[in-house]
Amino acid sequence: MYQPEVSAIQSAYEEARRVYAALGVDTEQALKAFETVGISIHSWAGDDVTGFEKHENVHSENTVTGNYPGAARNGAELRQDLDQAMRFSPCTHRLGLQSMYAEPKTPKERCDYDVEDFRDWIEFAKERHMAVDYNVSYFTHPMMKDGCSLASPDDEVRAYWVKAGINGRRICEAIGRELGCRVFNNTWTPDGTKDNTADRMGYRRRLKDSLDQIYAEPLDSRYLCDCMEGKVFSIANECFTAGSHDFYIAYAAKHNLGLTIDTGHFHPTENYADKISAVYPFVGGLMFHLSRGVRWDSDHTLIQEDGLFQVFQELKRADLLGRDNVAIGLDFFDAQVNRVTAWIVGLRAAGKALLAALLEPTHLLQEAEAAGNLGKRMALLDECKNLPVNAVWDYLCWKRQAGVGPGWLEEMDRYEREVQFQRT
Repeated sequence: MYQPEVSAIQSAYEEARRVYAALGVDTEQALKAFETVGISIHSWAGDDVTGFEKHENVHSENTVTGNYPGAARNGAELRQDLDQAMRFSPCTHRLGLQSMYAEPKTPKERCDYDVEDFRDWIEFAKERHMAVDYNVSYFTHPMMKDGCSLASPDDEVRAYWVKAGINGRRICEAIGRELGCRVFNNTWTPDGTKDNTADRMGYRRRLKDSLDQIYAEPLDSRYLCDCMEGKVFSIANECFTAGSHDFYIAYAAKHNLGLTIDTGHFHPTENYADKISAVYPFVGGLMFHLSRGVRWDSDHTLIQEDGLFQVFQELKRADLLGRDNVAIGLDFFDAQVNRVTAWIVGLRAAGKALLAALLEPTHLLQEAEAAGNLGKRMALLDECKNLPVNAVWDYLCWKRQAGVGPGWLEEMDRYEREVQFQRT
């Protein structure tokens, strides 16, 4: 497969550098800024959101289609696959964990996990200088009753998940202290009903009460940022989802908590990038879960498309990139393709969108707008699409030894054949 010569990469970059300089953009500064923005690679895509707990006849609230061979079967294989994916990404990586990936030395209930049950993950992150983000897995478990956890009418069920949430926050703070980072603790529950309910208020009162209990303990915000993730509907809960986007916006704003925006959780015609400036001033933090919804929340693998680029453009224009209360993570899964390949495609797409935003001559756009010259603003926006971001991207990938162009696919063919396909 074609690989460009190093001299060609460097020559193209120098020309791109001159083009951007003429617009008042310093590519070297953009490359330095690129390194300060972490992107979480989500562990749960490596085994189709299965986790390491073994429960028979348990319904999954996450729809994953396909049965492509080579899925990770344990922590060692999952970490091996994550390493392989990160080889071909020039991004600064964070590690996205779910509580269902705990590795306790003796069997435990999910609600009883503590930080030592994630020791292998912590050491993995420490060795790679990665920060960590975390989610309590409120799904795929025997204690899910009628698809509900924190909003369940069953007090025993609800108490179980409240305890899991309380311990989850303590785990996050402990990880943050050890790694010297701020852990984004995300809460998503699928709770709701398939058909119309006569008691929407009852579900939401219970959910509010559960959250009140979970967030009651004061923990160190230097190491923990609590976020909550709503959606339009959950699978098999199409008529009512208790933790809707509206519910969590209100709760987060009232309690100064963070809000997670999953780009697959809205109507296909919604501009989720527009939500950034609408909610950021009123909440304690903001996290993006980058996904690709096709017609519904289908969690397709992230690729380069307008919606993705608009998210990073808006974060850059609002001066939010690199802030300690803003996080970005991947969140997709597709068992019809090689899972490591999907990670690489998603990471490279997110990285390309981040770099394009950092290279945008935003000051020129905003100056034209402030002067009332909207025609100039429109023309500049269109001309920005023709700027040589690809040359800077190739240079970045070359500098960080992440693979230039599609050459990494040959290495993935080898890894698939010699590693993943040997798993039986």
